[in-house]
Amino acid sequence: MKFGSWTFNGDQVSLALYNNKDFVDLSDYWKSGTWDIVEVPAFLNEYSDNDGPTETDITFYITIRRKTLFYTVNLILPTVLISFLCILVFYLPAEAGEKVTLGISILLSLVVFLLLVSKILPPTSLVLPLIAKYLLFTFVMNTVSILVTVVIINWNFRGPRTHRMPNWIRLAFLKYLPIMLFMKRPRKTRLHWMNERPAAGDPQVPTTLPNTLHLPITAGVPHHHFGSPELEKNTSKIEHMELSTLHHPNCKINREMPRRESESSDSLFMTPEAFKATEAVEFIAEHLRNEDEYIQIREDWKYVAMVIDRLQLYIFFLITTAGTIGILMDAPHIFEYVDQDKIIDTYRGK
Repeated sequence: MKFGSWTFNGDQVSLALYNNKDFVDLSDYWKSGTWDIVEVPAFLNEYSDNDGPTETDITFYITIRRKTLFYTVNLILPTVLISFLCILVFYLPAEAGEKVTLGISILLSLVVFLLLVSKILPPTSLVLPLIAKYLLFTFVMNTVSILVTVVIINWNFRGPRTHRMPNWIRLAFLKYLPIMLFMKRPRKTRLHWMNERPAAGDPQVPTTLPNTLHLPITAGVPHHHFGSPELEKNTSKIEHMELSTLHHPNCKINREMPRRESESSDSLFMTPEAFKATEAVEFIAEHLRNEDEYIQIREDWKYVAMVIDRLQLYIFFLITTAGTIGILMDAPHIFEYVDQDKIIDTYRGK
């Protein structure tokens, strides 16, 4: 504030500070709940010109600062908590079905805070307030997290019937990234158990089931005969006699038994009912194997989505932390406390 005369010059009106005090007297000052007084200096200015009269005025500088407690408790802390709550979207499992719901709920809460800030702050286009910058930053991060969440959910529910997993995805998200993110995948599926269990007993015995079970019917295999009952009776006796001589290739009895010259090493004599039973067992085994492969591919896609979730969790945590520290620390005097009682005692008139 500047005090001076518009009609009289310094030679006609003499201005001076009261009791030579170069500050504003705060004896009658009442402390404000919104503003803090930092300093109140006063200056006596004299402007002299060789050809003209002398001009004098007194200038008082009142430096005030807005209190930050109200905005910290009601705006800054809720916004910071909401921004870090946005990170938990990537920690929620995709099967829960609430990832997008959580992201949209956080987005709506940010819109409410943005409307609240727009009503409190003065409408100006010259300077963008820091709290508005931080709200916009959180708004953008939340929007990006919702987009990434949609992609993660899409990958989580992919299967071999609709998508084929490329080799670079298998290498990047199933082999290298889990190691970098300190993730360890458990192997408990039936397909891995069948393929990786150790052999129990003779090392020549295979530890996995064969892909197909070939049981060819040779010329010696009996067929259904339609004719006399005596022929069918004799045929059934021959079939039971042949089946009774079947043994495992490593069995001692099988090694000691003499083989007929007409019998080949890969031919088996069995009844039609037994052949149908072996075909049924082969079909069931193939069906279970295909089911295990289908489940394994589904689990691979789910694990890829889990790896992306964990990667985005770390990335968004780092970006949110860096943005929060960078924007809030850019605010001047945000953590500086002003002792009003001490300032009032300092500038109190004596």
